[in-house]
Amino acid sequence: MKLNIKTSYVLLIIWIFFFLLVGNSSITGSQQKNDVLTVEEKAAIISKIEEVFIEYYPLFEVAEKMVKFINQKQKKGEYDQFTDLGEFTSQLTRDLRSISKDWHIKVWPYEKIPEDLLEEIKLGTPQDNYGFQKVEVLPCNIGYIHLTSFINPITAGPTANAAMSFVRNCHVLIIDLRKNGGGDESMARLLSSYFFDKSTHLTDVYIRKDAKTKQVWTQDWVPGPRMTEIPVYILLSRYSYSSAEAFSYQLQQLGRAVIIGEKTRGGAHAVRYMSFKNLSINLKVPYTSDINPYSNTNYINGITPDIAVPADQAFSVANIQAAKRLLETETDEKKRYKLKWVLSGYETDLKPVVPDETSLIEFCGIYGNNKVLVECGRLYHQWKDNSRHELVPMGNDLFKYREPDEAHYRIKFLRDKTGSVFEFYEHDSDGDKYPGKKKTGK
Repeated sequence: MKLNIKTSYVLLIIWIFFFLLVGNSSITGSQQKNDVLTVEEKAAIISKIEEVFIEYYPLFEVAEKMVKFINQKQKKGEYDQFTDLGEFTSQLTRDLRSISKDWHIKVWPYEKIPEDLLEEIKLGTPQDNYGFQKVEVLPCNIGYIHLTSFINPITAGPTANAAMSFVRNCHVLIIDLRKNGGGDESMARLLSSYFFDKSTHLTDVYIRKDAKTKQVWTQDWVPGPRMTEIPVYILLSRYSYSSAEAFSYQLQQLGRAVIIGEKTRGGAHAVRYMSFKNLSINLKVPYTSDINPYSNTNYINGITPDIAVPADQAFSVANIQAAKRLLETETDEKKRYKLKWVLSGYETDLKPVVPDETSLIEFCGIYGNNKVLVECGRLYHQWKDNSRHELVPMGNDLFKYREPDEAHYRIKFLRDKTGSVFEFYEHDSDGDKYPGKKKTGK
C-alpha cells in the first residue's frame, strides 16, 4: 500500500505524540514510585528517632514512652496509610508531642540545615529591633518593656542595654512576654543581671547525654546602673515559651518578680538540629533540662502565675498592682491623686460599665463648641470639627477617653434638679478642673 506524503506526515505526528505520551507516563510513574514512602523506609525513620531520643532526650523515662508509643503504632499498622514523607513526619511530630507535651520536638522532610542555624536564629535581625517592640514610661513613672523574642546579646546587647537604661529611673517595671516564644537564654541572663546587686545563681542546666550539669549565674558586670529595688511584674500567656519561661521562672523562684497572666506551655529544654540525608528527615531534639537550684524544680509543666488572669487582662492587672503598691508608700497628695486616677482607669477596663444606648442619649447634645453624640451604641466627644474621641463610662456620669493619648483627661456630666444633663466639665490627672460647658442644643 502506498501512502502519499500528506498521510505519512500525519502518521509521523501521531507516532511522535504517542511516544511522548508513553515516555512521559513512564517517567511520571517512575517519579511517583520513587516518592512513595515504603514500609521499610518508615521503619528506618522510626528506628533512628528511637536511637536519637533514647540517647539525647533529657528525660529518659519520657523518651522511652515516646519511642514505645510510635513503635506500637507502627506494629498495629497505624502508619500504613502514610505514603507521603511530609504527612508521615508531621504525624510523628504530633505523636511524639502527644506523649512528651514538649513542643520543641519536630520531625520534618530533609532539607539542608546550616551548621550554625540555631546560632543564626538566636542572633536575630535588626528588622524587628531584636524583639524589643516597645519601651516606654507609663503614667505614674511605671516602666514598660514589650519583648517578643530573646536574641543573643552578641547582636541584641546594645538594644537591650538601651532599653534597660531607658526605664532605669522608673518606680515599677512591667515586662510583657505574652507574645514571646523564646530564643537565646543568654539574653535572659543579661536582663536578669540588672535586678541583682551581686552575682546570683539563676539555674542549673542538666545535659543527660554527657551526664553533667552546668551552672548559670548572673553577669558580674552590666553596662549602666542596676535596678535592684525596683518591683518587677512579668506578663505571660499560653503562647509564652522556652527562654521566656526560663527568664520568668528564675526571677519568680528568686522572689524578684511577680508573674501575671496565664499558665505557660512548659518548654524547659534546649534543642539541637540534626539531619539524616540517607533517611530524608531532619530532627529537632531537646537535649538539656533546666533545674532550679533552690526548689529543685523546673517549668516543664508550665509556669503557674502568681496572679492568674486571662492574657488580655494582664496589662491592666499589672498596672493596678503597681499603682496599689506605690500608694502604700506615697505621701505626696498630688502623686497620690495621680495614682488613684490611674488605678480607677484600669479598674474600669477590667470591670467596664455597660449602659444601654437609651441611657447614653441623655448625654448627647451641643455644648458650645463641643458636641456629644452616640454612634453604634458608643458615646463620642467632638470639639469643633476635629476628630471624635470615644468616651468610656466609669459610672456616676463620669467618662474617660478610650485613646491612651487622652488618658490624662476625663469628662464629668452634671444634672439639674430634674435629673436632666445640662453641663459637663473636663478635669485632668494633675487635679486641674476646666470651665464647664453648658448644653446649648440637641
